[in-house]
Amino acid sequence: MNYIEHLRSLESLTPIENERIINGLVNTTPDSQWPDGMPASIDPKLVLIGVSYGNSPSIEAEKSHEEGGDYFYSIPCVVKPENSHFYYPDTRRYWNKLRYLSHSFFKRNCPSITENQAISLTTHVNLGTDSAGLATKKDVEEVYVKWVSTLLNETHSPDLVILFGLNTILSDDEISGWWNTESGLPVNWKKPDNIKDFSSYSVRNLIFREWSVTNSMNHPIRLVIWPNHPSRPPFSDLTIWEQSVDEYMDYYTYQAH
Repeated sequence: MNYIEHLRSLESLTPIENERIINGLVNTTPDSQWPDGMPASIDPKLVLIGVSYGNSPSIEAEKSHEEGGDYFYSIPCVVKPENSHFYYPDTRRYWNKLRYLSHSFFKRNCPSITENQAISLTTHVNLGTDSAGLATKKDVEEVYVKWVSTLLNETHSPDLVILFGLNTILSDDEISGWWNTESGLPVNWKKPDNIKDFSSYSVRNLIFREWSVTNSMNHPIRLVIWPNHPSRPPFSDLTIWEQSVDEYMDYYTYQAH
């Protein structure tokens, strides 16, 4: 797929069509309102999934939010605005890393694509709504796990889904059962279809776990659980994070052909 052409097709939607799609997505959410901190595309080709809100907020941004000021934009849209949550200035540079990841993925197909065009075709969601410093089972919520899985199965058709800090959580029988709800995207989280070493890093063994599935709309989706969360070692080091992204995207592009 030419992702720039896909974005242009979304930009050509009439205001009425655009509003209908946005309202439809909002209505799928557990609370019938789009959650803050989950910036979304109306038709993403890359979906990023985290555990929950992090524990490294921008004090200035949160203070402004509490006082009723403008906040970073998360509601599904076609082109991400300058105040998109993808530009949230968290202290661990989580969103910087995700922008690099998104841009790297789309550049493999469309070398001229800009960072803003890339994140405009990217959705980020969490499986819980609390702030969590460590990823544990208690940090995800049943309604959000089922919502995300169903969204991928019945509404969106991304080419790639990347999950952070979720290997142990999704391998849990109870959480896996939530994900594999009747309307959800079927995934056997205990049995990846493929395992790839992060070969650029030799301090300890880190692996990418991959699954290849097909959603209810007959669209093939690759899912990958990243070796660790972007804010956790060794990816707290931006250079190592970028190495992991570059290595995996080179591998993904090669496999796609």
